[in-house]
Formats: sequence, structure tokens, C-alpha cells
Amino acid sequence: MTDRRARGLLPTTRTSVAPRTDGYDAFLSYSRDSDGEFAPDFHAQLLAFDKRDDVRDLRIFLDRTGLANNPSLWGSIKRKLENSDYLILLASEGAASSHFVAEEVAWWLEHREPETLLVALTSGRIVWDRSAHAIDKISTTALPAPLAERIDREPKWTDLTRLRQRRRFWRRHPDRATALAELVAPLRGPDVSTEDILSAHIARQGSANLVSRLTITALGVMLAVSVAASGYALREASRANEAVNANAAHLLGATSHVVHQDDPAVAQLLAVEAVERLRDGQTRTALFNAVTANEPADPYLLRTVDVPEETGLADVAPTGTGIVGRTDRGDLVRWNPDDGEPEVLRGDRTPFGTVTGSGRAGPFVAGSADGTVVAAVDDLGVTVGRFGPLPEGSTSRQTHLDLPGATAVTITPEGDTLLIAWHDATTGRNRIGSINLAGRDLAVLESDAGSRRPDEQRLAFRSKVETELAVTSLAVGSSRTLAVADTTADTLEVRSLDTLELTHAGTVELPDGAVPSPSLNDWATLRTDEDGTTVTVHHWADGSVRSADCPVPRVWSDPEVVAMDDETTRALIATDRGLVACEIARDADLRRTWHLSGVRRTGPPVLVGTDRVAAASDGRIALWSTADTHGDVPLPGSAGAAAAAGPASDGDSGEPGADEDPAGPTAVLATYRDESTGPASTAASWSDGTVTIHGRGTVTLPADSPDAGRPLLPVWLDRESLLLVTPEGDAYRTDGSTAAGYEAGFRDLVAPGLDGGDPACATVVSAQRTRDDILLVDACSGLHLLDAGLQERAVHVPGPLGSTPRLEPGWTAPGRVAIAADGSEVAVAPRDFALRVADLDAAARGETDVWTVRGSSVAQVHMIGGTDGAALPDQLVTLGLDSAVRLRPVTGSAGPEALDLAGTYGDVLAVLPGPNLVARNRGPALAFFDIETGQKMGELATSLYSPGGEVAAGDVHAADGQLLVVQDHGVTTGWTFSDDQMIARACAMAGRAPTPADMPEGVTLAHNPACSP
Repeated sequence: MTDRRARGLLPTTRTSVAPRTDGYDAFLSYSRDSDGEFAPDFHAQLLAFDKRDDVRDLRIFLDRTGLANNPSLWGSIKRKLENSDYLILLASEGAASSHFVAEEVAWWLEHREPETLLVALTSGRIVWDRSAHAIDKISTTALPAPLAERIDREPKWTDLTRLRQRRRFWRRHPDRATALAELVAPLRGPDVSTEDILSAHIARQGSANLVSRLTITALGVMLAVSVAASGYALREASRANEAVNANAAHLLGATSHVVHQDDPAVAQLLAVEAVERLRDGQTRTALFNAVTANEPADPYLLRTVDVPEETGLADVAPTGTGIVGRTDRGDLVRWNPDDGEPEVLRGDRTPFGTVTGSGRAGPFVAGSADGTVVAAVDDLGVTVGRFGPLPEGSTSRQTHLDLPGATAVTITPEGDTLLIAWHDATTGRNRIGSINLAGRDLAVLESDAGSRRPDEQRLAFRSKVETELAVTSLAVGSSRTLAVADTTADTLEVRSLDTLELTHAGTVELPDGAVPSPSLNDWATLRTDEDGTTVTVHHWADGSVRSADCPVPRVWSDPEVVAMDDETTRALIATDRGLVACEIARDADLRRTWHLSGVRRTGPPVLVGTDRVAAASDGRIALWSTADTHGDVPLPGSAGAAAAAGPASDGDSGEPGADEDPAGPTAVLATYRDESTGPASTAASWSDGTVTIHGRGTVTLPADSPDAGRPLLPVWLDRESLLLVTPEGDAYRTDGSTAAGYEAGFRDLVAPGLDGGDPACATVVSAQRTRDDILLVDACSGLHLLDAGLQERAVHVPGPLGSTPRLEPGWTAPGRVAIAADGSEVAVAPRDFALRVADLDAAARGETDVWTVRGSSVAQVHMIGGTDGAALPDQLVTLGLDSAVRLRPVTGSAGPEALDLAGTYGDVLAVLPGPNLVARNRGPALAFFDIETGQKMGELATSLYSPGGEVAAGDVHAADGQLLVVQDHGVTTGWTFSDDQMIARACAMAGRAPTPADMPEGVTLAHNPACSP
């Protein structure tokens, strides 16, 4: 396994003085201004953490007086430093500016090995500039100058910022044990790892619990003998087993956190094992971090792998199981994502020659269906190699066939035949030849007939023919055929695989500039204009043509179609900002788009199988998944136009849906999932009147509809039917990608609230689906409750504040209406009035006194709980006018509890009821906080869509186990946060099953691991 010892910030060097071992294990250096209260508490935690009978207690020096109060103490402090083995620096803004901390650090760097300096960050930032390979001294605010100037590699430190409650140590935080173990491990010796300390700590806790349990069990047995209550002893024994299981789960979760940076796959496997054994806050946090800490963040990016020995891939091609590639050094590469890491065959020639003479570059590499036989072409010929076991009688794994002018190559799916196209510069002829690979040693592909013979005559071709085409692509098809294409002339011909003779008279004309599928049966072209981007698929065999919209974000430039799969279900478009995978299935009603932006500077991209995308760049391979029903909902055209025009000026105003909206439209999102594990239906309704249903396209209202171009509130009736509600309460029901007027408008259904009430209130501002009903909220907080079938007359409950409108639609003021998952309560935060909660069950029974005041005026309200399996009771998460986040029960008299969310963040954007997290805006990232503890759990990098320069609460939507994020390139639906969904994603990202070697010491692998195939 990866070495999991805590590592210092600096490289190892020889120093003048060896550390003492008869004094202190460590010297704790800190700023009294920043950590005067924190340091003593943390010091006590370090001393108490690793208490074992077979090891001595730690000795850690803490200066409680301080040089600032008595500078004459420096001589005494220096002696303490001399008698210490390690220096633990509590890095903070105060430490960075402290003269005395700088003096302690400078002495240490002069007299000790740099690896003996351990850094624990308590506040501020440590920023590494990867382009300059140096500390960013402007952005770094927590390191004293002597340390910042010495760092010459990307630093590592123990992060304590999440473990502080105000100025003291957060003893109940799930990361506490890991953080302490990271610092204690090096103090115990060079051969002690963080895992060792964690294992001992967990085992000690387990032993203490077990002793207590066994004592109780023994008493229970005695009691059973006396009173025949043996069941008591059995129950206590069961509880002891549960305690041992809990300890193992917590150790797995803590170890997952420790190893994630060095070995993400192991971290994901351990997190899954932890959650499968025990689902609590600590193990769920480990799982959440293992899934979301993928860097760079992309919900579709499964993983990236390094090509061994830093071989840079020049070309890649798909196989039936993965990809094959060639490097510019003459090596061949094979990677099957489900079988492990990439394999490399070192070449006997370096480097590859360039490929010239064709109007289009590549592909110049091909492989058999399983990738075990690979061939790559260059100007000097073809390199052929074999992975895996060699055929009987073979002795060579790789050889180069000298054939100048080679232009294309392919291999039969079985790997038994090599086909080459080349141009003979001497005669000016284009040729195609086949070589039988079955049972042959690669080393004897070239004969010894003599160097005077032409290159092509020295090769043992089984068949060889001439062609009029300057071949750029070859592909083996069904019925023993070979497709031969010349993309410069846009022509194709079909030949017999056995004889290489033509099987079709003449050539086939191809569309100009088309890109082929691997079989060359279908060709894709791209058209980009003001209306968007369209991919057209041309099937040459029957002349059929299919087109599909492929929304490329307007902030992404230079779109170019680069690949298409053989099922003709996906096209791949490359842009300057990332890749766009578009579904072009024969089902015209199904349309999905994936924006793959997780890896920059992508190299040759390919489509793998039916649900994967791979791209190579800088010696790495990235793998994305386009499986299930995930994909992105495109932004409306007006969003791109607004982005191109720039942010709105301060004087801009106007209601949502107005003809001119220079700030760009905002969205109201809706989801529906009829089963917890089934796919979710997603809809985005924009303030410019555009409505898009995920996978089905844009909703088109009837041409004579007076509501065309007006914002409509989306609410799902069932998986297939979306209801669009107008501000007046009229409604449309969708049918596929179109909408037809609903016969009975909402005016008949909610007449007591809208038609018969005060006209000032008669505007619907929110429409949401509960478990069994549909709830409309008007501008005066009035409630209109309908059943999902829209058959019964609506129940109307007037708002509690009279007839003065206090609510605006979600496009303008998001976050002011929240509904419990089970539909039992609704919370409303009227502008300038106290927060209120209504009992919807009571409203459904016809009661009118359903409102309860639940606090003061707030800017946002979110609700969590309300489900049978919820970890927390029904609670409200509010964002106050003072920007403070508070937690309060939905019912009862208990007051609010402020969540201590360390740091400066923007609005509460969403509340995630699965792992019980609050998502807040942090510019280029979402920051997630645990609702129970208030502690920061992690971040998720995003490019949030911000019309007018401001991110709104409506830009993030959490419901039905999904996190919908409105980003610059569209509404991303790929993030999921229910336990089962995160477990499935973690297993896919790991790419393999766990092994006993992955388990930390003291934990055995389960008989049926969760990530087993």
C-alpha cells in the first residue's frame, strides 16, 4: 500500500546537528494572538491521544509564557528546541506575522532536518503555484517567511481548520482522530505510519468498550443463572460485537481520508467498506469526500491514470474494452479500465517518425477487440506489438516493419490479421496489403531476401492490391469486408477482407469534412450557426441521414467533431474548454448532452464502448462515464447572448421574462424520482420563458398561446408529465418535447384563492411537488393544495399576513419557500416578516389555523428531514439577514442554533438531505458543511452561472438524491449524494475490487466486499 506517514513541507537534506532523543518528542510553536486559547487544548489532545501500555507517553513542549512577554527567555527556548526531535508549527495568519515564531522556525531549519518540521494549519491559507513550482507568497497567509522561502516542492500539511469551534478544538469532529494520528505518527519513529497510530487508537477504544461490555456480560450471565435471564447476556454480547464493528468502520473511514491524495482508488474502496459496515456521520463524510474530492472536479470524470514511466501518448484508438495508443518515443500502450493500470511495450526505435502526406492527421494506431495486438503507423513503417501471453512459438513482443509512406493501419477484431495502407513515392502508387499474424513470431515478419529489394517486397503480405485512394482510414467490417477511406477526397470503397478486391462497384461519395465511426459505416458532420450546433450522421450504405442538436456552450469556442461511436448513439465534439458528448440515437425523443471539462489540454479523444469517453494528455489518460440518464441540460440561447454582452449595469431593472434581460435568465429547477434508486426526471424553466426537459429537449408551447416567452413554474405530475404553471394559475401539460393546453385551467381549480381573493395576491410564485400532492404558493403566502391527479378541487389556505404581497417568483427571490420531503409542512420566508411554517396535513383536513411563527425575518429557508430514514428530525436551515446560518426544529418551542461555519462564504445555495450538508457559495467552488456539527466537510469545484455577476440560490438545487448545479455550460445533473448512488460511483471510480492488502491493520476484508464485480 502507499506509505501513509505524515510528510513534511521540505525535502530531506543533511544538517549540522542531530536531534536529541532524551528530551522532548516535539516543540509546539504557535502565535499567541491566533492560537493562544487553541494551542493548550490541542497540546492536551496530542498528549492524550496515543496512550498505550507498551509505549512511553509523549513529551511535547508548549511555551505558555511566550517570548513576546519575556524576550529574555530566548536562551531557555533555544535549549528546549535543541532537546526536541520535531517542531510542530501551528500555521496561521498570526504565526506568519510573528517575529518570535519566525525565529523558532529559522533556528530549526538551520539546525535540523527539514522533514522534522510538521505543519498544522489552524487558519489562513497555504497556496502552491504549480506553474512556478513555488509557494504563492501573495496568496499564502499562514507561513512565516523563513519557511515560505525554503519550500521548493508542493507542500503537505495537516488541516486543523475544520476542527476548530471558535478558538477551541472540536473534539467530536469525525476527522479529529486522523488529524492527531498524522502528527503523532512521526513522533513515534520512522517506521510508524498514520495507519498504525489510528489502528492502535481504534483498537484501544474498542478494547475499553469490549472490557466494559464483557464485564456487563459477565454480570449478565451471573444474573441469568440466578434469575434465568440469559437473554440479557446475549444482548450485551451483541452490543460488544456492534462496538467492534463500529470501530472497524471508523478506522476504514479515517484511513480513507489519510490515503486519498496518494491513492484515490484505495480511498474510495475503504470509504465504501466503512459505510457498508456502519452508516453514521463519520463514515458518510468519508464517502462524500472520496467521491467529490476528484480533482479536477467533474461529475462524469471517473478517474485519471498515469501512463507508466511518463510516456506521452501521441495517438489513441478505441478497442472493445478500452483504448490502445502509441507514444512519440516508439512505445505502444494498452489500457482496459476494468483490468487495472495501463501497460506499456517499450519500442526498439525512438522516436516514432512523423506522419505526412494526408490531409487529416490520424488515427495512426489500431488494436484488436481486446487490445492485446496493437499496430501503429508512421512515415517509416508500422510497429506491431503483443500484450498478454504470446502465441505458441512466438518469441518477440514488438517489431518494426520498414515500409516508408505508410498512411493507415488496422487489425481484425480477433487480432489475426494486420492491414496496412501506404504510398510508394518511387512509383506514385497507393497500395493496401494484409499480413497474417496468427501463430507467427513478430520478429520474422521481415524476410531475409536482401536489402536491395523494395521494402514492400520484403514483407510477407498475404494479399496486396493497388487503389486510387490516398488512404487515410481502414476498418474491418462485417461479412469479411474492409472499408477504405480517403478523407481528403471524401471518398470510400469496400473491399474483400480475404482478397482485398472491390466488392462494390466504384467508390462512395462522403460528406465534406466528415468524421467516421470506427467501422467507417457512419460519418458525422457539424454545423454551427446562430441557432446552435447540429451534428448530422450520414449512413453511406443506404443514404440515410439523421441530425441532432448538440448544444455547445457559447463560452466554449472552436467546436470540432472528432469522434463517433459504432452504435451511432454518441458524437464527440472538442472545444477550447473541454469535450461535448452528444447523444444522437435513433429515438428522436431522446437527447442527452455531457460537458466533459474535468481535464485541460485534452489530447486525442475517443469514444469507448457504449458509455465511456477517454482522452490522453501529458502522459495521462482521463476516463469519463456517460452511463445511466445523467447529462447536462443546456443553457437557453439568451444565456449565451447575455454572457457575450457582459454583466448588466447597475441601472438595469425589469421583471423576469421581460423582452430585454441583459443580465441573463435565471432558472427554477424541478426533479421527480418515483423510486429511490431509479433515474430522476429533471426540468429547467428559465425566466426568459424557455423550458427544457432533460433528455427530451425544449418545450414548445402552442403557437397561439399567449404565454409563449413568459416564465412558467415547472412541477412534475409523474415521470413523464410536466405541468407548467403561469403566474395567473393557468397550466400546460407536456407531452414528450411539446406542450398542449390543459383543458381545465388552474383558474377553476384554485378559484377561492386567485379569482375570489384579493387581486394583489393572485400571482403564483411557487409550484412544487410533495410526495402525494402539488402545492402552489401565491404572492401573499396563500397555499393552494391539489392532489397529483388534479381531479379534486384545491384546498386554499390564506396567507398569514393579509393581502399585501410579500413573496416573489423563484427566478427573482429563490430560497423563500421550502417543503418537507414527505409533504407534511411548508416553510415560507416572506420579505420583511417573520419566518412561518404551515401544517399541510391539517390544511388537507380543511383546517384554517395551520400557521406557526418559527423565527424572525430571514433571507432564505431550507428544510431537511421529514422522511422515515432521516438521520435528523425535521429541521429548518435559514440564512439570516445578518448572513448567519441557523438551525431550528420545524415544530416545538426550541430556539435556533447558530451553525459556526468558519470562513467567509456567500449564500446558502442548497441543503442536501442525504448526507445532511449545507452547500454555500465560495466563488469557483461549493463549500459543504455538516448540519449537525457545522464543520466544513469539503469543496466541489464549479463554474457557477452568474447572470449580472451574482450567483443566486436557485443556481443549486438538491432533491431526489440529485444535486443540480447551473454552470456556465449548462445545468449539470451528474452529482448524486444518496448513500447508494455514492457507493456505486465510488466503486466505478476505483475501477477494481478491494483486496486484503488495501485494508488497514486490524481490519479484515469482508467476505463479500461492496465493490466486488
